[in-house]
This record gives sequence, structure tokens and C-alpha cells, in this order.
Amino acid sequence: MNAEPEMLAADRHRLLKEHLMNEIARAEHAPKPRRKLVWMVASPIAAGAVAATALLLPGQSGTRSTPLSPATGDTAAASTPATAPTPSGASQAEHSDAATLFARAADAVAARPDPHAGDGQFTYTREIQDGGRFPRHERKIWWSVDGKADGAVVDPTMTGPGQSGPDGLQRFPARLPVIDGTRVEAGFPGRETYRFVASLPTDPDRIKQLLLDADRTKQVSPPSDMTDTMRAQLAFGDIQQIFQNVSAPPAVAGALMKAAAKLPGTSIVTDQVDATGRTGVAVVGMNGTQRVALIFDSTTGAYLGIREVLLKYLPAVGPDGTPPTGEPTPQQIAADPEAVYSTAALEERIVSRTGAQD
Repeated sequence: MNAEPEMLAADRHRLLKEHLMNEIARAEHAPKPRRKLVWMVASPIAAGAVAATALLLPGQSGTRSTPLSPATGDTAAASTPATAPTPSGASQAEHSDAATLFARAADAVAARPDPHAGDGQFTYTREIQDGGRFPRHERKIWWSVDGKADGAVVDPTMTGPGQSGPDGLQRFPARLPVIDGTRVEAGFPGRETYRFVASLPTDPDRIKQLLLDADRTKQVSPPSDMTDTMRAQLAFGDIQQIFQNVSAPPAVAGALMKAAAKLPGTSIVTDQVDATGRTGVAVVGMNGTQRVALIFDSTTGAYLGIREVLLKYLPAVGPDGTPPTGEPTPQQIAADPEAVYSTAALEERIVSRTGAQD
């Protein structure tokens, strides 16, 4: 394996996770992640935040159909701070209502027409990222549907020499490598492609089991330190990776939402907001040092974004192992740029080449 690969600073969740750690030395000049987990120490890839980030759900025309308000105009230039949701002490009835709402949202997504992405095409996603050590900004990423071509990223916070092509795009993520004449297969963990995701079952229980059964020995060092809690959190991170970066056909997207809610250590809430202030229903999990909410439109089920909060600013995890509620104080957020991080998904479509947006 070549010199230790570094990571894209703009994508605090690792764009490729294990995908790079296992086989790819192409990205060795990309910057380091902003956060590190306390137990992910196998490599610089595995030391990044577990949750890599999420799938934008295609509408009938192959583009996001969710209204983007209040994110209009020059969204990257907006200065709206990370918004704290209203604290919720979820009662049993509230949790039941939230779970029902979430299930309906997942069903709404699953009912959308399939955009039928083809091999050789790319998923194009555009999002706002807010929080952490970099100013609020916009990121665009192109991800190869079949993993046979390099992807591309446009992100003003990304650094690292030697990655730009003649069109000015950063060549990342790298294609699935060919070793001894055979292309490495896509799969869990960290080598997810749209084509692989499209092959997943639409039964949430089967997806959950596939995630929990995935070989994660390279994600924790030493492998013997892996626990059931870590395994569930890493599985949640794979789902986040798909929603934020890779994309999925509607039927699988709905099943992934339900699979996330079935993982141990997750809960459903209705008070989470994305980086543009949109409120949605969310499945909430943890990934070592952070509470992570995957937020969806409560009516259409469209993926809205993520919201992360460092656990050290929240109450202790309860005996049931579900994520703590609450929010950091305004003073804590002002003092620590890492306290809260959020994104807002603005656009997604299938395109024919990197750099294309339609």
C-alpha cells in the first residue's frame, strides 16, 4: 500500500471510507478529515468520522423534486448559522407518532419512478455544508454509477495538490481499482456504488442484516476490539454514505430508511433541521463521538441533509443505548466550531459525465 492517503477536508465524513483504505492509493494528496473517532484507529481513512453521507433521492424527472426553500439564490453565500432544533423529551406516544410519520415518508420515496441510471453515467449531487472549521459553502460531487470511472468534486475548502484535471475538477472519488486483471467488486463497507446499491433487496430487514454481517475487520484496530455497538454504528455510517454521496433507486432508498431505523442504537425524531432551516423527520444514530441525524421531508420522504452534534455537549447516553436528546448551548457552539455540523441537499440527478449538471 502506498503512502498513507489523506482525506477531503470538505467532506468531514470520508467520501470513500474503506473504499480507499483497502485498495486505492490514488487519493494520497487529499486533505485530512476534520473529526476523528475515539475507536476508529486502523488507518487515516478509518480514523475519519464513521458516517460518510447520504443519498439524494431522484424524482420523476431524475432530479430532486423537494422544494428548496428557504435555500434559494446564492445558497453558498448565505450566512444562516447552524440552527438548533427545539429540544424534545420524546414520550412513548410521540415516538410512536414519529415512527409512523417516518415509515410513511419512506413509503412515499419508494413509490417514486425509477430514473434507470445506466452504467457509464454519474450521479450528480449539490449540497450546502455548514459548521466545522470551514466557512459555510457549497459542494458538488459526481459519483460513477458503476465505479469504473473517476468521480469529481467541486469544493472551495478542498485542498491537496495533484488532483485537478484539465477541466479544473478534482478527480475524487477514484474508480474501483483493477487488481491482477480483476476489478474490485463494489460492496459494504465503503465501496458502495449506485449499481451495487441498486442490487440491494427492498426488504429493510435483509438490508439491515447485510450491513451487520459485513466484514468490518479493517475498520477497527485491532479487529478483536469490534463490538456489536461499533458494528451497528458503522452500518449506520454506510447508510449515511449512500444518502449523502452515492444515491439509490427509490425502492431501495425507502428500504434503506427503514433499515436505518431498525439498527440498534437509533431513534426517530421530528425536530431536526438541515443547514437551510428545513425541518424534517429524522433517524438518529451515533458514530463514536457524534450524534448524527439523517433528515427527510416528512411528506415526500426526500433526503434533506444531516445534522451532527458532538456527544460531549449532550447528556450521557442512556441505558437503552439510544442517542441522547438536547442541544449544545449557544455559548458552546460559538466556542467550538466542531460542536454542530449540518448539510442541506439541494439537487440530485443522473448525468452523462463529470462536470455536467443536466
